Amino acid sequence: FPEPKRLRTHSCNLNQATMRNLYDDIDAMLEVTDLVYAMADLGKVKKDDAKVGALIDSGFLDSLPKTSKEVVQWAVKNKEVMGNADNSKSYLEDILARDQKQASADATLEVFDDDFAYADEDSEVVYGIGKNPDMKRITVVFRGSTTSADWEHNCKCSSEELEEGFMELLEGIPSVNAELASEFKDVRLHTGFSKYLFKNCGKNAEGVECEKPKFHQIVDHVRRLLEENPDYELWFTGHSLGGALAVLAASAAALLDDIKTTVKLVSFAAPQVGKENYVKIMDRLESTKALIHIRVTNCDDLVPQLNGVIGYEHFGLHLNLYKNRHALSYDQGGMSRPWPWNALNRHHMKTHLARLTLAKSDLEKYDIDTVCAKIKGEN
Repeated sequence: FPEPKRLRTHSCNLNQATMRNLYDDIDAMLEVTDLVYAMADLGKVKKDDAKVGALIDSGFLDSLPKTSKEVVQWAVKNKEVMGNADNSKSYLEDILARDQKQASADATLEVFDDDFAYADEDSEVVYGIGKNPDMKRITVVFRGSTTSADWEHNCKCSSEELEEGFMELLEGIPSVNAELASEFKDVRLHTGFSKYLFKNCGKNAEGVECEKPKFHQIVDHVRRLLEENPDYELWFTGHSLGGALAVLAASAAALLDDIKTTVKLVSFAAPQVGKENYVKIMDRLESTKALIHIRVTNCDDLVPQLNGVIGYEHFGLHLNLYKNRHALSYDQGGMSRPWPWNALNRHHMKTHLARLTLAKSDLEKYDIDTVCAKIKGEN
């Protein structure tokens, strides 16, 4: 591949870099991922005529921004009416146990979109966009698998070839690096995941046809927030299906010339989204600092490896969490171990939190901007 013409710079200043470490950054992404699950569940309650009457302040999310503390407090008030009660309460418990690190006085939820989450089962995308002035970051977070439609898309192992490269998925978005995006020719992406983000998302709850695919909508929001906050970083995160969507969205965002900062991505338990050529190009984006990916998994979680059986691959720095230890490596591995009968239990966010906490003292020694170079050198 020819080398891309630009090298991204980091927007984080020296004072911020000395205050932040790899553990804090990953834990912050885990927290907002917990929160989007709870918010999505409450959004589903709001759309249920039989349940909405029990929802306290049902119009809370209709007017944004809201502070993250207000969002958490609203979710706690309504925990008894959550449709997916057991898991959603667990997510809230995890947030509260971490003392709401991201719920600083100035952190805000700027965008929350579940308009198409339940009207059309082929458009199950729920995401939020937050702004944190303390960390100087904009974060896009995707909700993970909760519905049968989500798991159906997870299990759609078919792939589609991008004959014209990534340009065909990003049509209509200004400032795409056409030279780089066109190099995605002969790249194969997971059909279900790419459909979620890059295809027209159908009709909303009122039956109105959506004019833009989800990714295009996200880019509009991100551009506005970065224009208002030019010294902020851009982060993507999500768990399970949400992790897969975060990987694809971050990959596409890294191709936009007007996003000057390194796109940072932390995925949790994400399935593979692309095949060999896609991974090669992502590795190159990482080498030019257009993209940094920290891929977090539990070692005995089946979901992140399922697609590997048919040729899909991971990329990025892999933080593999074991019961009593952890490993950082660029070795993406494969399905080489016997899986416990309850392997899907290892997929839960609570297990990620418990194992991440055990790794805290070691992960605090690193920061995200240097650990990738260090581990890559050792590998």
